[in-house]
This record gives sequence, structure tokens and C-alpha cells, in this order.
Amino acid sequence: MITTLRNIKQKLGHGPRKALACLLLVVSAGVGAQSCAHPVLPVLPVDLKNCFEDLPLAEGALNAPKSSYEFKGVKLVTPKVMADLVRRRFPKNPSAAYRPPRAGSEVCAFAFTGDFIDGQVAEAPQNASGKAAIVLTTTDRQLLFSFVLARLPEKFSHSA
Repeated sequence: MITTLRNIKQKLGHGPRKALACLLLVVSAGVGAQSCAHPVLPVLPVDLKNCFEDLPLAEGALNAPKSSYEFKGVKLVTPKVMADLVRRRFPKNPSAAYRPPRAGSEVCAFAFTGDFIDGQVAEAPQNASGKAAIVLTTTDRQLLFSFVLARLPEKFSHSA
């Protein structure tokens, strides 16, 4: 049943001011109830959930205050793709501390932009400076390797 100002006035038997007040009360209660509804938060894809748990580790590898860089996103990559990428970019000596990921582990590639100077980013090769950094970690919270580049080689996102 649709409630109108005339229906309210007839039911209450009072003047239009009281009917209008009643109508405003009903409308404001409806609006108030809707505003109490919680927004639906995005659900992280299951495979990236483990990666996002490593975000503090990746940010720590940057050795920079949060205001000096921007997180661009994360990707889940296979250990083979990661090893090929490192070997292709740095065929002679990627880093003295480079170690391939354990068999069966998953690798997360975190992308950041900012101004990164030589020696700032942990596990990056020497003489690496640029406007972008990619930090590779495993889902069991191990820092594997970092790249410092002139720009990001591809787009990263905050979701799958």
C-alpha cells in the first residue's frame, strides 16, 4: 500500500502539519536504515591473498619512506617464469644473494614507482637506479630478488 500525504491526514484526523511531520519521519527512517548498510568490500582473489600478506616484506626491501613511492600492484608468477626473467635481465650475475625459489613455492612480483637510487633496494643488482622497482617474494615470506628499472615493463594491478 502506497502511503500518501492525504492517506496519512485521513488516518490521523489532524492537520496537514502533523501529517507532513509523520511522513518526514517515515522517509527519514527509511533513508537512515539504508545509510546504516555496510558497503561490500572487495574480496581478494584466493591466489593473491598470500601475496598481499607479503606486501610489508616487499615494501621493506625498498628502504624508503612510504611517501616516496607508490604501490602499483602485484602479480603471481611461476618460479620458472621468475627464473627466466632474472636470467634474461641479468645473465652474468643477477645478485650475489640470488637464490631460486624452492620447488613448489609461489612467487609474487610487487611493482612500485618512485625514485630509487643505487644500493637502495634490497637484493637488486649493483648500479641499479631508476623510477620503478619490482620486488620478488615467495608466498612463504622470503625475499628473492629485486629489479630497479627506468619504468615498469607491464601493467600491474591490485587484483587478479
